[in-house]
Amino acid sequence: MLVLLVLSTVLATLVPVDREGVSDESSSTTTTEPESPAIAAGELVRRSIAADDATPERIELERGDQLALIVTSSKLADQVEIPDFSGLENVNPDFPARFDLLALETGSFPVRLSEAERVIARIEVGAAAEAARLDRDQRRGGGREGGSSSDSPGSSNANSTPGASSAS
Repeated sequence: MLVLLVLSTVLATLVPVDREGVSDESSSTTTTEPESPAIAAGELVRRSIAADDATPERIELERGDQLALIVTSSKLADQVEIPDFSGLENVNPDFPARFDLLALETGSFPVRLSEAERVIARIEVGAAAEAARLDRDQRRGGGREGGSSSDSPGSSNANSTPGASSAS
C-alpha cells in the first residue's frame, strides 16, 4: 500500500496539467458596482457635553468628519444612545461615555439619555448643519444690513431648536 501511495504521488507530479484549456471567460465574472458619491476626507472634531444640562447642545459637522464625543454626568447614572449611529454607552459621575463616530450621511441625529428619556444633544451633519447656521444667523439679526457674517463652525453657543425634545 505504501508503495502505491509513493508511486501515485510521483506520477501525479510528472503528469502535465493542461492549464491553457481552462477558459478565463467562464471562471471570472466582472461586475461594476455603481459609484457612490465621493466623501471628502473630513476633520477630527472633539466635543464634550454635560448630560446634566437642560438645553440640548448642537454639534455641527460636515460629511466625512470624525466626531470624538465625550458625555459627562455629575449627578446621574444612565445610558447615552445615538440610535442612528448604533451607539450605546454607560455614563455616571465617575466614568464618562465616549463615542467615536464617522459622519457619512447628512441629517440631524439625536443624542439621548435612555432612562431619563430626553435629548441632550443633536448632531447636525452637512446640509442640516448649514441650515442650522443660517437659521441661527437670522435669529441673531444677522441680515444683510451691517455686513457682519458669523461663520464660526466651531461655535458651541448656539440656541436650541424648539423641537429638540425626546419622544418616548
